[in-house]
Amino acid sequence: MAMKKKMKGNITSPALPGKSILAEVNNNEAGNIYNSLFAKNRKVEYDNKYIALVNIRTNPDNQIFRVMDDDDDIRILAEDIKRNGLMHNLVVFPEQREEGMVYVLLSGERRFRALNYLQEKGDATWNIVNCNVVITPLSKNERKVLLYSANLQVRGGFSDEAIRRQAIAEFITCLQKEPYNMSREEALGATKSVSTVNPRTIERDARIEEKLEGKLKELLNDKFLTRSECETYLRYEEDIQDEIAERFAKLQEVDCHSSDTEDAGKNYVEVLRDNLHDAFRELLYDAQRQGTTKEYEAAYKKAILYFDDGLAELKGKADEYGKAKVSSQPKEISAIDYEGKKEAARDRARKEHEVTETKSSMIQKSVPQMVKKLNKAYSSKAFAKALKGVSKESRDADVAALNEIIEISMKLKNIIESID
Repeated sequence: MAMKKKMKGNITSPALPGKSILAEVNNNEAGNIYNSLFAKNRKVEYDNKYIALVNIRTNPDNQIFRVMDDDDDIRILAEDIKRNGLMHNLVVFPEQREEGMVYVLLSGERRFRALNYLQEKGDATWNIVNCNVVITPLSKNERKVLLYSANLQVRGGFSDEAIRRQAIAEFITCLQKEPYNMSREEALGATKSVSTVNPRTIERDARIEEKLEGKLKELLNDKFLTRSECETYLRYEEDIQDEIAERFAKLQEVDCHSSDTEDAGKNYVEVLRDNLHDAFRELLYDAQRQGTTKEYEAAYKKAILYFDDGLAELKGKADEYGKAKVSSQPKEISAIDYEGKKEAARDRARKEHEVTETKSSMIQKSVPQMVKKLNKAYSSKAFAKALKGVSKESRDADVAALNEIIEISMKLKNIIESID
């Protein structure tokens, strides 16, 4: 499928567009960017047209990406447009509805929302905006592929892992439908070509999104579980996965009487909950490392019993803490938290000692904690925003530290894989 501006002559049908082409997806020649998407021969034409903002509609297929942009992001973009003008046209397609002809966005929803923001503030400059209008009829799936390809390129690595996973999996699914009819392997390769996400990350995202189901996926999307631990749980049979998910769901539901203030740290009940989560995870890891079926079943049973006992104890402490918060003064609550956290630290040390007595390796015990902390930073929008105020020297030091982790990880991986 190729795209050309109407009456501009023939355009040669190129191959699958790469990053360098899709990087220009929103420029003033946006129509040309969709040239021969995935080597289809059908020509797609577009016109440049000035359209009133009131006649432009958001695209429901963009909902998954829309949640990544908060009001502050839109305000900042609006201020930039007010200073510098609209650098890139919106890309739309016409659609006849009950209210008449409207134009639905394929690319540029953030800009559209920013223009609406300016209009609401009394700036009439952008009541009418220049758009690239796709005039060749496209199927719903073709339009969705165009929208996703633009977002996967322009959005880069994504700040939210759950959104990235869902977007990658949905894009792969779309490419396996008409008119592309790709195999899963071809669609996966096309996704790697379009997206700036690391190819291995794309493979892991696609695998976990396709295979992980039910409550485990919900817990992952809620960020209660990490992707790395969920990949481990996938090695269990489905009925065991359901049993594990049921336990973690119960743990998530425990009311730890958390503070709503932004700067509040975790109270001691939350620390105890995290300790139980980590210990249960390590015991589940250990069960998979057993040599015989009998040893595996015994280790798994141990993990379940350990969790059930720990959950009952946690609920009791949570109830006590909740009553204390109602009847005690702030200073008394602080003292309860202080003593409770000391107890939680001792409890964690005891549990780690119990796990150490199993066959867990040093790497298997250390990596999940590191991954959990790094994933928390990666998933935090506040972390990304805070980087803008950090010096280049500090950012370079962070990169150097991460490179050091990558380097030693690769060395250890090579050593492990070299053992027959």
